[in-house]
Amino acid sequence: MKTLTRRLFDAAVVVVALCGAAAATAQPYPNKSILIKVAYPAGFGVDASVRPSAPVLQRALGQNLVVENMPGANGSIAAMNVLNASPDGYTLLATAGPDFVVAPLTVASAKYTSDSFKLIGSFGSADMVLVSHPDRPFSNLNALVEQMQKPGAKQLSIAHWGQGTLAHLAAAEYQGRVGVKLLEVPYKGIAPVATAVGGGEVDLAFVPLAGPILGMIQTGRIKAIAIASAKRHALLPDVATLGEHARFTNFEFGIWTGLFAPTRTPDAVVARLTKAFHEWNDSPEFLALATAQGLRRLDSMTPPQAAAFLRAENEKFTNIAKTLNLVAQ
Repeated sequence: MKTLTRRLFDAAVVVVALCGAAAATAQPYPNKSILIKVAYPAGFGVDASVRPSAPVLQRALGQNLVVENMPGANGSIAAMNVLNASPDGYTLLATAGPDFVVAPLTVASAKYTSDSFKLIGSFGSADMVLVSHPDRPFSNLNALVEQMQKPGAKQLSIAHWGQGTLAHLAAAEYQGRVGVKLLEVPYKGIAPVATAVGGGEVDLAFVPLAGPILGMIQTGRIKAIAIASAKRHALLPDVATLGEHARFTNFEFGIWTGLFAPTRTPDAVVARLTKAFHEWNDSPEFLALATAQGLRRLDSMTPPQAAAFLRAENEKFTNIAKTLNLVAQ
């Protein structure tokens, strides 16, 4: 009898444990901290767009948000890490959209496609600006082109953060328009690129007009040569667009930052994240950030709208990348 009683007790314990586990599983999302893996170094670009959103997203989701930088390989290290995590909405990816869609063409270890992820929303878009060190002898686009085309002139260098990144695509397009080859110098992210230009290690770079970049220009740490946009920027009205030069008609490059979840993430979780992201995108905090940094706000998107936007961006930037005959390394 004692043995039977003991067995019944043990069975009851198992049932209670299973019920407890089921109840925990059934708890509405989210019920613990959420980790966002940023695909670039801290301080600039993507990181500077993501971190200010944390307080609003935490308030909207009712859980802590942890931001972790995981740079390297054109953002694909973080992308693969998130893709291999449990698709439960607790590990998300923040990265530059154009780099995200092109990385699989240039990085052999980037074993994903844009269909491997769902776009939750965009933290905003920034125009690319061509910058140089302040002591370089050219102060505008005309002078730079003349300098590059001088017979016997020293070859200038241009930085980017990896083959196939938007900075690399813009640099390649720029060199093709001028007809002069620059010395390309790769770094691990936007922050090292901006630091290299400010320190005089390289002559030129295309960087997004976001985060600390605007402040570096306004304080004279780096010099803005021209903006790769359709019209001049309201915060830098004296800086011409590249399109104002005859060689650079329709020379437009902008970079957007996105929040992504693996495709296998449940629709209900994606819907919850989307709702919280809309609160950030429509918040006074985001408006203030966009005004200060010069970001352009993208409209809040439903999951189907976000999927359509990502497909269009994938087609656009992979077509640009393919013209360069990039090879995965």
